[in-house]
Amino acid sequence: MNIFAGLTRYAEKYEVKNTRDFSEEELSEFTSAKIVQSEYGMSVCFLMASGGQTYIPVSRNSVCKVGDVVDPHKAKVLILQKGDDVITRIEI
Repeated sequence: MNIFAGLTRYAEKYEVKNTRDFSEEELSEFTSAKIVQSEYGMSVCFLMASGGQTYIPVSRNSVCKVGDVVDPHKAKVLILQKGDDVITRIEI
């Protein structure tokens, strides 16, 4: 009998399930985007056309620094999954 069979695994990695460009609809939702420091690392701060802002974390493979302006035509939307958990990241 394998001693690891049936044991809970910890620190499994998220896998990329989808990579895509921003849709035209998404591009029309915000007026600008820049890299900001957030609680767990860097995020993209999107200034929304309808007012306010929203944040999406940056992927670990991104090459950027706080204060960088994001060109949404060069950025990618990443959908990551680990088990039933699905998260979104932005890759610069």
